[in-house]
Amino acid sequence: MLTNKLALKYAQAIYEIASERALLDNVEKQLRLVEATIAGHTDLATLMYHPLVPAAAKKETINRVFAGDLDGFVQSFLQLLIDKRREPALPAIIREFIRLANEARNIAEAEVFTAKELSAGQLEALAAKLSSVTGKSIVLKTTIDQELLGGVVVKIGDKLIDGSVARQLKALKAALLTNQITAV
Repeated sequence: MLTNKLALKYAQAIYEIASERALLDNVEKQLRLVEATIAGHTDLATLMYHPLVPAAAKKETINRVFAGDLDGFVQSFLQLLIDKRREPALPAIIREFIRLANEARNIAEAEVFTAKELSAGQLEALAAKLSSVTGKSIVLKTTIDQELLGGVVVKIGDKLIDGSVARQLKALKAALLTNQITAV
């Protein structure tokens, strides 16, 4: 809970500055790069998030790893997080920043779970339908989940649309069990 509040506070700060400077897209791109790079290298993640590693070593590592890839603004933000010992909250801060930036651009991210991969046409049709329902541009993040058996589960923010065969079978089973008990 504290991490979420902290992440939101820092995300709002960087969002406001990036927005004032008309750098939302650029800052988002750079923050995604930082997140992907740290997540993709276990040793780097260990160094960045370990509480006993001195701040100077973390700053030097950030400077070397991202030399030339980050604007001074984003570099300074990362340095501030290290100085304040808030670097473990970085992934949550980046998620909140992206959420705030997408909200400002009228974009919603939809997590789509399917039993098998959807074609480009199906993805396009799904995005169009979700866009018409929400009134926002939709960015789809797809995940294959074979336990669904078929159908689609869509999560947009705190809303869940479950059109999976697995859910329908569970509902049918519950209905049949209820009918058997009442008929006895």
